[in-house]
Amino acid sequence: MKKLKNFIKEMRFEYKVLSIFIIILLLSVPYNIIKKKFFPANNTVAISSVNYGAGTGGAGVTGNSLSDMQPSQPDNNQPSSISDAVSADRPLILNDTALHNENFKQIMIEIPEIKHIELATQVENPTVWIYSLNDGLRKDDIAASYCTVLHNRGIMASNVTIYDERERRSGRLVELGAAKCM
Repeated sequence: MKKLKNFIKEMRFEYKVLSIFIIILLLSVPYNIIKKKFFPANNTVAISSVNYGAGTGGAGVTGNSLSDMQPSQPDNNQPSSISDAVSADRPLILNDTALHNENFKQIMIEIPEIKHIELATQVENPTVWIYSLNDGLRKDDIAASYCTVLHNRGIMASNVTIYDERERRSGRLVELGAAKCM
C-alpha cells in the first residue's frame, strides 16, 4: 500500500489525469450494462414519423380548420409519457403560402438592397429576417416599409428584422433594424 502511495505521488500530472479518465471509463461500462439489463423501459424513446407527403397542409397537418388541427389528448390535457408528447399531432405551419420562394426571389429582384430573405418562424404570421449591407445607420423605418411590401405579396409577417449580410456569412447576427408589422 505504501508503494502504491509513493507511486501515485511520484507520477506525472498528465498520467494522473489520464488514469482518472480511464477509471471513470472502466466504471461506466458496467454501470451502463446494469442499467440496460435491469431498467430497460427508461432507455427507449419512440420517435414519431410524420408524413410530409403531397396533399397535406405542411408538417403532416391534414385538416383545413384550426379545430381539425388540435391534438387529441386525454381528459387531463397532459400526455401520459414522453413518447405520447413527441408523437402528438401539432400544427407547425398554418399558412404554407409564405413558404414559396418565388415571392422572396421576386422581392429580392425588385429591391436590390435586399441580399437574402428567410423565414425565422414558420407559422401563420411569420417573423421574416432580411439581410442587407450595413451602412452604419439604423434601418427601423426601412423594416417598416418592408412590412408593407411583404403584406402586398400575401405574406402577413408579424415582425421584420434586418440583419447585416456580411456578418451572416461569418455566422453572426448583427441587427440593423426591426419593425412590428401587426
